[in-house]
Amino acid sequence: MQIVAVQLDMAWEDKPANHQRVRELLAAAPIEPDGLIILPEMFETGFSMNLQITPQNESREGEKLLRELAAQYQSAVLGGVAGPVCQGVSTNEAVAFAPDGTELVRYQKMRPFTLSGEDQNYPAGDEHRIFEWQGVKIAPFVCYDLRFPEVFRPAVRAGAELITLIACWPSKRSEHWVRLLQARAIENLAAVVGVNRAGEEPGLQFDGRSSAFDHMGNPLFEADEREQVLTTTIDVEVLRSWREYFPALRDMAL
Repeated sequence: MQIVAVQLDMAWEDKPANHQRVRELLAAAPIEPDGLIILPEMFETGFSMNLQITPQNESREGEKLLRELAAQYQSAVLGGVAGPVCQGVSTNEAVAFAPDGTELVRYQKMRPFTLSGEDQNYPAGDEHRIFEWQGVKIAPFVCYDLRFPEVFRPAVRAGAELITLIACWPSKRSEHWVRLLQARAIENLAAVVGVNRAGEEPGLQFDGRSSAFDHMGNPLFEADEREQVLTTTIDVEVLRSWREYFPALRDMAL
């Protein structure tokens, strides 16, 4: 299955500009049908705590774009959005849609970044989610989740074979980002794809480094700091064969 990672340099709190840029980047990319296209966390606005700007309204324009892209490229499309405001808060979500518009998954970030006050604006979700695309079981996670290996184990125990991380992960900690992605792949015998943003927002710089690793922890790609689209292919049959040959997951604590 082809993976298409969109490392977007987001325009701060500017939804129309980010929608347009996503369209432009994908139009120039070599995209095959039946793949998985992945956009970063809160791709419409950047990682903003401004609930006057970030949440979707009732028309859910961000999700409408994801559906349109899925139909256009005949692929599943996963991206980060902020849910409509309810009782004064929003939700930081990863959502995915099939080419026919079907919602494949809706995952709410389980570990908000408390240092930024995210937990006061986007409360924590309660559990992992898994969806299946092209016969592959996929578990999406969001940014700060990556630092907590315990949130991944239940998903893997439930059958996850591909783990995706969408993020706005700053450059000052980017080495952590890459190494933790690799660790999640090795310890879970899973393919892992991390899609980060590029550019800057008020007070923060981002050096991208969107990365993918196979189930052995071997690198499939690692981006530099520039806005770009990266592609790779996940061979789930090889992954499954390795899990049978080296069945470490059977020894997980219950």
